[in-house]
Amino acid sequence: MKDILLYTSATLLMKSLKITISNEELLKQKSIFIFWHGRMLCGWWLFRNSSPGAIVSKSKDGELLSYLLKKWGYTLFRGSSSSDGKIAMVKLIENESSLDKIVLTPDGPRGPAYKLKNGVLSIALKTGLPIVPIKIEYCRFKRVNSWDEFEIPYPFTECIVTVSEPVYYDSFLSGEKLKDFKLYLQGKMI
Repeated sequence: MKDILLYTSATLLMKSLKITISNEELLKQKSIFIFWHGRMLCGWWLFRNSSPGAIVSKSKDGELLSYLLKKWGYTLFRGSSSSDGKIAMVKLIENESSLDKIVLTPDGPRGPAYKLKNGVLSIALKTGLPIVPIKIEYCRFKRVNSWDEFEIPYPFTECIVTVSEPVYYDSFLSGEKLKDFKLYLQGKMI
């Protein structure tokens, strides 16, 4: 029952938003799209019914999110940094050719918030796909007291989505170069 309620309320809420997207044409390209866990509701909505693939944790919250994303047309690979994350990542990479796009929250499922983890870089390196950072801003929202500072937009509010140009991670980086690359991507989403 929780699943159906979540799906219905999330879908109605997202349909009510006034979403403005800059560089919208970039959303049609096969890429790895990333946005923060705390603003994921609009991010997931952007790619509904476009054959996207995503990694979702095996937690209780992940169960609810899985139901919602399946209803929105996602192919899911279950796992996280604490449970079967590498297996989920390998399966996603193996199935990349059957997916239209890959959609990830690179600071999830436990954070720290707004800090990009290396998983997205591994996927980019192994698939050759570009990374497209997405900045999501709700004009009016309620912030939940959670590790990711989760934001629930108010119905009918404006949502501003800024899609950055694709960035390729096509060679392994370490040390300061890796840190700088991650900071660059993070800056495009804040």
